[in-house]
Amino acid sequence: RRADPVLRTVSPLGWVAIGAVLLGGPLGWRFGWIELRTLTVLLIVVLLVAVAFTFGRWNYDAAIELGTRRIRVGQTALGRVVLRNTSPRPAGSSILELPVGRNVAAFRVPRLAAGEEHEEVFQIPGRRRSVIRVGPVRAVRTDPLRLLHRQRQWTEPVELFIHPEIVRLEAVALGFLKDVEGVTTQNLSSSDVSFHALREYVPGDDRRSIHWRTTARVGKLMVRQFEETMRSHLLIVLSLDPDSYRDAADFELAVSCAASLAYASLSEERAVTIHTAQETLSFPNAVIMLDQLARLELSRAGGASLREVALDGARRVPDASVAAIVTGAVEPAELRGAQLAMPPEVATFALRCDQTLTTSRRRASNLIVLDVPTLADLPGGVRSLR
Repeated sequence: RRADPVLRTVSPLGWVAIGAVLLGGPLGWRFGWIELRTLTVLLIVVLLVAVAFTFGRWNYDAAIELGTRRIRVGQTALGRVVLRNTSPRPAGSSILELPVGRNVAAFRVPRLAAGEEHEEVFQIPGRRRSVIRVGPVRAVRTDPLRLLHRQRQWTEPVELFIHPEIVRLEAVALGFLKDVEGVTTQNLSSSDVSFHALREYVPGDDRRSIHWRTTARVGKLMVRQFEETMRSHLLIVLSLDPDSYRDAADFELAVSCAASLAYASLSEERAVTIHTAQETLSFPNAVIMLDQLARLELSRAGGASLREVALDGARRVPDASVAAIVTGAVEPAELRGAQLAMPPEVATFALRCDQTLTTSRRRASNLIVLDVPTLADLPGGVRSLR
């Protein structure tokens, strides 16, 4: 275990050189082969030079700085790596490695005087929705032949969120979501905002609910009775099944549609929950919602059908008043099955996201199905829900 940090510095080519020294040296001196002796001495000199290049003290202080940690698809994130020599002596040249997702960027750090700083600027294009892990910054030392390789980590990694593209939906275009008092239930209450009827006073009723005009007219105490209301809660059931989408672009369209619906609802201070076969996402604001959607990937998740996912979503979000089923170009019968998994009092509509479809609004029994080939078609489709 103690030797492991040293052994890991030797590259495969380095092990070949060491093996040649250990094997060729004894053979050359035993059999008098001048060539092997010369090669052994040369390799020993090369290995000693590699040690001189690779080993030594590091006295750096490094930091990763991103201009912003959240961008949209199509934007570019700018950042920089700052390296500072904290020792009282000059620091030799080295290589700086910066992992960015699955790739690694390498920079050459020049010789730094005591207290001197070096800055490397980089940019990350947001080609697709994702969460990119940037860092950690690693200082690397190696010799010209790369026989030895030594590195040290200087920073912790940071995450760059590439949010899905969204389109803003007008408040008047929210269709089913447009309500003031909420959705009334069958539960009666003595205090709420939705008036139901008058009834005779019974001991224990709140006297503030007494309707004095009716009391004076009928000659006995009468109190107001209300229907309990349920504030609008949008449940978005998003399919992650790869078989539901023609290609990855259609899935990105579905995520963008779900994000746009959630963003519009959150802007109206409505409750929103996004449910998938893998997890149920709830969030206090739009930024956290977009962060969580940036992590979503296609997954079969045990082969759960769309109906099973919708049924699980209805169970986990019992106070939902509106449900949106967002998927690819699946058959209307499958969408209808998902709707039947919802409670009857939940207003449900479906979005089929496929770039080969034409914009349309149709019905599968009493389920409204919107075909959305592009994100720009979503506002018009949602307006038709009113």
